[in-house]
Amino acid sequence: MLSITTQRSVDVAGIPVGYHVAGEGPGPELVLVHGGTGHPETSFASLLEHFTGHRRTIVPGYSGSNLTPLPPHELTVDMLVDQVAGALEAGAEGPADVFGISTGAVVAAALAGKRPDLVRRAVLLGGFEHFRQPWQRLLMRTWLSLAKLDGNAFAEFTLLHVVSDTFIDSMSPGERLRLRSGLMPSEGLVALLELINRLDISEHVRNIRCPTLVIGMRQDQLVPVRYAREFRDAIGGSEYVELDCGHAAAMERPAELLKIIEEFLA
Repeated sequence: MLSITTQRSVDVAGIPVGYHVAGEGPGPELVLVHGGTGHPETSFASLLEHFTGHRRTIVPGYSGSNLTPLPPHELTVDMLVDQVAGALEAGAEGPADVFGISTGAVVAAALAGKRPDLVRRAVLLGGFEHFRQPWQRLLMRTWLSLAKLDGNAFAEFTLLHVVSDTFIDSMSPGERLRLRSGLMPSEGLVALLELINRLDISEHVRNIRCPTLVIGMRQDQLVPVRYAREFRDAIGGSEYVELDCGHAAAMERPAELLKIIEEFLA
C-alpha cells in the first residue's frame, strides 16, 4: 500500500491520467506499471513499501484503473503507453527504471520500444508479446464469457489463474475472500481483457534497446512459462529469470523477487 503519497494528474490526449508519487532517494526514479486488475496501489503488494523506502517511485494508473477513466472508444496499447509516458515525463527528471507486472509488463515493454528516451532499464514480470495462440484465445473467450454471465464465477476463475494451487491452499478463507473480492469484473477490467484479446506488441518489442530483464513463473496458469520464454526471445539481448510460483509473484515470492529486481537495477 501507499502510506505517504502525493496523488497527481496529467492530461494525455484529453484524458486525466492519475498517478502517485511516493518516496525519495538518489538515482533515477522507478516507475511501477500495474496489471489488468486496475489497482495501482495494491498490485505490487509489499514491494511498493520496499521501493518507496529508498527510491522516488511513480505509480501511474492507465485507463481501466481506478485512477484514470476509460476513453469513449476502445483501448489501444499505444494509448496506455502514452498515458504511462505522460506520467513519467511529469513526475521524473530523466530516464527512469520501469517495472511492469502482467499487462503492465506489456505496456512497459511497448514503452521501452516506443519511447527509448524515457526508459533506462526495464523489468518485465509475467508479460507476453501477443495473445494470438489457440490456448490464449480459449482462455480469453472463457474469461470474457464469464464476465457477462456470472461475476462470481469470473472472480473465482481469475483467482484460480492468478495464483498457484499451492498458494491458494495455503491461504485462509478470509484471505481468499479478500483477494477474490478485488477480482470482480469491473468495466475497466473487462475493457483491458478485450484489449489483451487483440494485443500484439511485436513492432515495439523489436525496438527495445535498454537493458531488459524478463521474469517468468514456472507455475503461472495465466501466462504459462513458455510464453514468458518467447517474450524473452523476442527482446534482443534481454536477461531471463524464472521463479517457482504462480502469476502473482509479488504475493507468492516477494523476497526472492525483490532481490532479483534490485540486483538488476543496481
